[in-house]
Amino acid sequence: MASKVKSSALMGFYPLCRELKINPVKILAAEGLSSAVLRSPDLMIAYESLAHVLNHAADTADYPLFGLAMARYQDLKTFGPLGLLAAQTHTVAESLEVIQKYFHFHAYGASINLLPPDKEQRTHVNIEIHLAPSISQEQLLEMSLVFGYNILSDLAPEFATATEIHFRHERMASSEQYQALTKARLCFGQEKDALVFPACLLSRPPSPAPEEVRNYLEAFLAQESKGHEQPLQYKVSRLIYELIPTGEATLTTIAPMLGMNVRTLQRELRQNGTEFRRLLDEVRFEIARGALEQNHSITDVALNLGYSELSAFSRAFKRWSGVPPQQWRQVSHPPTF
Repeated sequence: MASKVKSSALMGFYPLCRELKINPVKILAAEGLSSAVLRSPDLMIAYESLAHVLNHAADTADYPLFGLAMARYQDLKTFGPLGLLAAQTHTVAESLEVIQKYFHFHAYGASINLLPPDKEQRTHVNIEIHLAPSISQEQLLEMSLVFGYNILSDLAPEFATATEIHFRHERMASSEQYQALTKARLCFGQEKDALVFPACLLSRPPSPAPEEVRNYLEAFLAQESKGHEQPLQYKVSRLIYELIPTGEATLTTIAPMLGMNVRTLQRELRQNGTEFRRLLDEVRFEIARGALEQNHSITDVALNLGYSELSAFSRAFKRWSGVPPQQWRQVSHPPTF
């Protein structure tokens, strides 16, 4: 399977290109990418294409720190709803576990490994991006590791001064040029590409998600609204849709994302003539129909929707549609909600 990443990884590409007086659309087109990737953060693009775009932009602007400068625009909000999910844990260690566990929903073909503390009681978070050796990764790695540093700093401010960023490659500009773009301590010519920090920081409780992360979530929930406030049930459904693959599409997860407690969210949904369980069923039914139309196995569909037993999924699907999933696929019944 080819390595891919969500188009939110291009966050900051357009304003940085304009700042450097180069044409972002032309650079994307050279790699066969539409400008739609700048408007829609949830499209999947090849990691190879992202690396080529960054390298092309750096060469065109004659600016060797293009990737690192891009990272100034990227932090928890780049993960969308999963960024808020990571900020709602009890410790930074749990936050990193959430990111590590669900990172494949943001990107696959890259891996994040949280290593045990070394003899100096420092933790290493190694990052590997699996691309052909012929592809230059310096721009991509500088963007990705500083992005990771920004996430840690969002989760707890102590990380900002205590974290080192290790790169295998040598520096591509002067120390002063690097320091103008990030407060992180940068170490080049290292054994691994990694974030390194005192292990004791993992026990810190994460800070509340920054306001701009919540604003970004509001923008995510307002997509396709044409400037109008979306009803609460729409926002809940969008979050359910995003979180179902993670197994975290629950009231206790979604209510804080919307700035409510569970009872308040339940009450407001009832006032809007619905309830969380109904919205969850509607989204599950929508996802199931799409997967069945694409000939995914019924077992895979059930597991992806959070059902541990095929029989439970079959009963639920029959309740939604009037027929079992196999029969529905054969005759393509319309929804009956």
